[in-house]
Amino acid sequence: MVRTAVVAALLVLTACGSQSDGPARDGAGEAVKGLLGALDAGSCAQVKKIVVTPDAIDCEQIQDLAGSYSDDGVDLDRITVKQGATVDGSTTVTVDLGTDEADEQWQAEQVDGSWRVLFDSPE
Repeated sequence: MVRTAVVAALLVLTACGSQSDGPARDGAGEAVKGLLGALDAGSCAQVKKIVVTPDAIDCEQIQDLAGSYSDDGVDLDRITVKQGATVDGSTTVTVDLGTDEADEQWQAEQVDGSWRVLFDSPE
């Protein structure tokens, strides 16, 4: 009986997916969600795995962004993303943060079969 419960739990977790350690193969929306989570965590290494130009990332500035979404009351587990049409391997992803803030728009590109987000460290 215990084994059945464990297997059932694993099937549910597998069906629901898991957070990727790198760029999303599932879609641009998942890549953007991953980036927002990495930014909120202040994880420069994770940000570099998700963006188109990892060499342009300033890790000190990424660390300064840690907690910026959660501090604004954004629950990243509850955001809504909508991926636009893909044209020549790129798309726009619109993110509804579930707050009074305006929706965010992100550009994403397919690179070697994975979606990566266009992002440079803020200046």
